[in-house]
Amino acid sequence: MNTRFELDRVAVDQEFEALIPPLQIEERRMLEKNILADGCRDPLVLWGDIIVDGHNRFEICSRLGLGFQTVQMEFETRDDATLWIIRNQFGRRNLTDYQRGILALRMKPIVEVRAKEAQIRKPESVCQNSGKQKPIRTAEVVSTLAGISRHTLSRVEKLDATAEPEVKELAAKGEVSIHLASKFAALPVEEQRQALESITLEQPAKEVVKQAVKAHVANNSGNNEWYTPSKYIELARELMGGIDTDPASSEIANQTVKAGQFFTEADNGLAQTWKGNVWMNPPYAQPLMSDFAQAVTDKYETGEINQACILVNNATETRWFQTMMGSASAVCFPASRIKFLDPTGKPSGAPLQGQAIIYMGDNTQAFIDAFGGEGFIGVTNGL
Repeated sequence: MNTRFELDRVAVDQEFEALIPPLQIEERRMLEKNILADGCRDPLVLWGDIIVDGHNRFEICSRLGLGFQTVQMEFETRDDATLWIIRNQFGRRNLTDYQRGILALRMKPIVEVRAKEAQIRKPESVCQNSGKQKPIRTAEVVSTLAGISRHTLSRVEKLDATAEPEVKELAAKGEVSIHLASKFAALPVEEQRQALESITLEQPAKEVVKQAVKAHVANNSGNNEWYTPSKYIELARELMGGIDTDPASSEIANQTVKAGQFFTEADNGLAQTWKGNVWMNPPYAQPLMSDFAQAVTDKYETGEINQACILVNNATETRWFQTMMGSASAVCFPASRIKFLDPTGKPSGAPLQGQAIIYMGDNTQAFIDAFGGEGFIGVTNGL
């Protein structure tokens, strides 16, 4: 460990510095107060002359003309240093879930490359269910390291890619939850901007955002809570020999589905363990549609569930539809649009597009026998 006063010999790498979530104003004030009182007690961690930990301490010491100590770390590659910096940040208790998610996403490409390299070295590793090579589950790895759920990571990824900067900043500061930020980010941009302009000390961000979401839902004639006519559920029950899990359900819906276990919106089925044979009519709103599509695919590929029948819109061009079809054995495109039921059991009228019933499982012929009379059947894995 060396005492360093030659400030010009310590370099700040902008990409490394950008990996460090900024301190809150009060945290920074307290850090500076402690350094003034006791000196810089914790050494800066360097890779060569590049700082990999201690950016805030370095800035304060440089500005105040104070000395500091350094300690060297050895990394083989820049990716190694990046992973170390990020993992070191996860120990900070003050990080919001959004900040943890962003850090996890920065790790994801590196972890994925290394996982692929490991898989190439072990080509015999295959999934027992499908006979295919096991999928690389980097999202699961990095979400575990970050200490957040995979569902939360998925929402953070979507927010990072599509949300307005002001919305991401609110989530990063923890002023609104990731769940609320996701709903708010789905509103028309003009509605978002009008709401953001009304944030004041008397009317904090959380309340403004919540009110904007509620107002939009109240004024929107769309409804994500539709129920499947019983005949399709009975066909799925006949095909699979029973329904063990309905991960996107309600008390009303399960009166027809009669699943051994079902999860409501309050239960958050994405965070639960599924089992056996699954019936799923997921919420058609984003990001839930994509989240449930990814979940059922992952759970089938890993063997957590045995079979699944999934009723969705036939949005064949979407990423979530293609995700499920990558693990499907067969699909039925009903000859007519399904008339879903409202909470009273009355037909709600035909939706604006057709539907598809996707099957994951080994009983392809049974699926054809059950749903062949409903419309066109496509088989993806042969018979």
